[in-house]
Amino acid sequence: MGRYVVGISGASGAILAVKSIEALLQLNHHVELVLSAPAMQTVIYEVPHVTNRNDFLQLFSNRELLSIHKNSDIGSVIASGSYKTDGMVIVPCSMATVSAISMGLSDNLLRRAADVTIKERRPLVIVPRESPLHSIHLNNLLTLAKNGAIIAPPLPLWYMKPKNLDEMENAIVGKILSCLGVTSPLEERWEGYLSE
Repeated sequence: MGRYVVGISGASGAILAVKSIEALLQLNHHVELVLSAPAMQTVIYEVPHVTNRNDFLQLFSNRELLSIHKNSDIGSVIASGSYKTDGMVIVPCSMATVSAISMGLSDNLLRRAADVTIKERRPLVIVPRESPLHSIHLNNLLTLAKNGAIIAPPLPLWYMKPKNLDEMENAIVGKILSCLGVTSPLEERWEGYLSE
């Protein structure tokens, strides 16, 4: 199947990363994972029953399809455009990461992998987590969008009438994967209003 880079930066919304990775693995896609130190702190704080890196890895099935890269390893395969992937998603994406990528700052592996994804014209999905947004945030997001990135804020799909938080998160992940070009059972499709 496909090969996708998943980056996690230090913003709230770690459960969306966990669910995105698990969905890709369940669909037999290979996941190249890179996360920042602040991202791991957020995962431990936000995701139930995760107190360390090993707990985090135990969340995933099909771990043979999961490759983990150190954020400091700028020599990793995902730092090179010659390493073929089908795209990258950064979920969640902090405004610091948005800012760095928009300026071409490749000072760690997550940011370098995003830079490579842009230069190779592969799909890059940014799931920004900040509210409210000021004009600097918006300008940085616009710069990324102008360079081919897809900006996919993790907004609930209220019109699908989710029954609980889990359903809401799953629908957001379905939308994120759709933006990446991956069809999944989590994707909600509007069928129009039912007429009587």
